Amino acid sequence: MLMEVTCRCGWTTRGSRSEVIANIQAHGRAEHQREITPAEVRAIWRIAENGTTSGWTK
Repeated sequence: MLMEVTCRCGWTTRGSRSEVIANIQAHGRAEHQREITPAEVRAIWRIAENGTTSGWTK
């Protein structure tokens, strides 16, 4: 099952649970100078619909 998170800035990541957590944490540090916990990611992710790819998009 793929998960997806879209940041308030419009950046989106999709992938496995562990990929999404790692991607959003890296994005938060690089783009927003903010540390994001796995619990924060789990609170906002959703199941990706019709998705088969993982990684970062914008």
